[in-house]
Amino acid sequence: MLKILFFLCLYTASYKGNNVKVAIKELDGFRYINIEPISKLLGGKINYLEKSGRIFWQKGDVSIVLIDGSPWVLLNAKPYNFPLPVRKGDDGVFLSPSMLVPLLSSGFNLTVELGDDSLVVFERKLKIDKVVIDAGHGGRDPGAIGLKKTKEKDVVLKIARIVANELEKAGVNCILTRDKDKFIPLEKRTEIANQNGANLFVSIHLNACRSRKTHGCEVYFLSRARTGWERAVEARENSVIKFEERELGVDLESILWDLAQAEYLSESKELAAYILKSVTKKGNIKSLGVKQANFFVLRGAYMPAVLVEADFISNPKCEKRFKDKGFVRNIALGIAEGIEKFRAEYEKQMNYE
Repeated sequence: MLKILFFLCLYTASYKGNNVKVAIKELDGFRYINIEPISKLLGGKINYLEKSGRIFWQKGDVSIVLIDGSPWVLLNAKPYNFPLPVRKGDDGVFLSPSMLVPLLSSGFNLTVELGDDSLVVFERKLKIDKVVIDAGHGGRDPGAIGLKKTKEKDVVLKIARIVANELEKAGVNCILTRDKDKFIPLEKRTEIANQNGANLFVSIHLNACRSRKTHGCEVYFLSRARTGWERAVEARENSVIKFEERELGVDLESILWDLAQAEYLSESKELAAYILKSVTKKGNIKSLGVKQANFFVLRGAYMPAVLVEADFISNPKCEKRFKDKGFVRNIALGIAEGIEKFRAEYEKQMNYE
């Protein structure tokens, strides 16, 4: 099949005050970025083995092996699979953003801000000063609905606004994925976090199940679901895809296993534990524990990321509590407090006083 390759535009890549123009191409409808000028900007080196199609990208002790036409990458001899393959042409080596960003992040310990026409690279931040709060659902997607017609999308937006306000008071730059009743595709939510160089991503939801008696809070991090319950919650939250005007793409199918998420697995689990402890205490809610599932909304986040299921809107008693401003505020304060406690411990470990 004939593949059409053509220039879209030029990016400006920046690192430590130095700038370079980077070619952008489109191949079969996907954007690709030329890594050769980026490598030179970073002080790296690219070598080729033409017969095998292998490409060696090296900087210091870091060794990245790419293969033309393959989505597989070796980072210091460890394999990772990405959504889209490497493309090599006469004018350079091109990677998709979904491959380039985590390689720069995890391979070279750099933070990346990817804009519409620029790519800014800087040393990894060891201080948490920017957090993205995601109010689940919205717009044509109401989320779970209680017996009294309380909609999940409305409650979580109230919680998210309070969390953002509390974090701002604590000196954290907080970004909301939505500040009104608006539908945002799942993929776009983590993209907002990545493009803004956020340090944490927290998605807020309410739970639901057939049993009207079930109640409690649980907080998830991204990994393969282990239990029937985790798979059920995963399926319900991932069903949001039906509201999106697209099919589930290869990027979402593959990105769970990229190296960025593997790197942040431990931190995500710790963040989940801090939030769970604070929310259950502040809101006087039963703890259902820290759990794991393959949530679409957490995929692609190049930072610690968790999903909070605050309590069960399917439980009439819980639904009634969600109409209480004080209860909603306590949940939000618990989430903010959990983030703050994680932040303090994280920065302490990273030698911040």
